[in-house]
Amino acid sequence: MSTKLTVGDPLPSVGLRATDGYLLNLRSHVTKEPSLLLFFGAPTLPAAARRKGMKAIEALSAGYERLREAGIAVAAISCDSEQQQADFVAKQSLPFLLLSDERRSAVEMLGIPTAASGANVNVAQPVAIAVDREGVIRAVIDKVAPDALVDQVMRALSEPIPAVEGTAGT
Repeated sequence: MSTKLTVGDPLPSVGLRATDGYLLNLRSHVTKEPSLLLFFGAPTLPAAARRKGMKAIEALSAGYERLREAGIAVAAISCDSEQQQADFVAKQSLPFLLLSDERRSAVEMLGIPTAASGANVNVAQPVAIAVDREGVIRAVIDKVAPDALVDQVMRALSEPIPAVEGTAGT
């Protein structure tokens, strides 16, 4: 299953609570600088979903300075509560902001697949979205390969958006 997002579309407006306690509108947040938004299911999903999410988070942590030097903001989003995320940030010493989509408003609006483990519903597998400073989606990576993630995002945000066939000159 893929997302409802398409390269060239504007990122929709949706408010999420950050681990620092502030309510952020995703669209307003990304229009300050190019951004990488990683939707992930760790820390509260079990087994393979947790491992995939943790690998993506570890890749972002490792590549964070490189992204920052390139002027790219990083935020990760899960369906965990603010408290679960605050605990996760403290335990993992993450250098970037986490946002809570506990009500699943963003994942539903964006069509990001979720999985349930008992009462816990979270992102089924990591999905990365690269957004330019105008709020335009430059890449949707729905099969995140942790070792290539930072390079993919940097490439997506440095290259022009490809023209859609049949729309040149319109």
